[in-house]
Amino acid sequence: MTKTELKQLKAATEKLTKWESSGKAFGHFNVIEAKASYQKGADKIYEFFCLMKILEDLMKNYHIKLSPGTRTGKIFPEAPAEKKGWPYFSIENKMNSTNKYQVCYGTNIKLSRAPKTTIAPDISIQKYDSTEDPDESMVELIMDAKFKYTNTSALPIEQVHAFIQRVNALQTSVADSLPIAFNLLTKLKSNCLLTNGKALHDQHDYCVLSKIKQVENFDSNSSVFNVVG
Repeated sequence: MTKTELKQLKAATEKLTKWESSGKAFGHFNVIEAKASYQKGADKIYEFFCLMKILEDLMKNYHIKLSPGTRTGKIFPEAPAEKKGWPYFSIENKMNSTNKYQVCYGTNIKLSRAPKTTIAPDISIQKYDSTEDPDESMVELIMDAKFKYTNTSALPIEQVHAFIQRVNALQTSVADSLPIAFNLLTKLKSNCLLTNGKALHDQHDYCVLSKIKQVENFDSNSSVFNVVG
């Protein structure tokens, strides 16, 4: 990644965080932006970019509310963490008040049959009444963001395997039937492995069977992304 590309990613992410009435980027971006360089730390910016990009799209059809955490107000954890005390987003459909969810960032989700084991997707869409200590029964859809410092780099098969394992463990294989109303990002109504790099096109059938999608070229520099699966 060049310095110019990092600057573009930072600028795009900061712009996406200004959906609040204050017109200012809220706390989390300021924390991770200061630590990112074109050699390291940009992956955290990219993860947050993906979250903000998805919320921007959902905003067309949903009222979105940021529920501040009791620990740090509007700043999100920089690593996977328990849900209790950290912020999350509540979304409610503008035309149907029963169509509502929580959108969480880096939240640990425990497995009910193995409660000492947790999985923390970068983005999880949870039931509207999900608790502060969610298990897989409260999760509807998950996404992970995989940043590539060279945008011609492809996802390694190990990351595809690992994401499918997460989907199976959290039992979100029916995510594509979720009645969530995306606007322009309708192809993302699934368990998605997002990357600014390239997908593994030869794994299309594997993705279809496993109920996931690889999303390549999902980047601040491009308005066109491609879905495999």
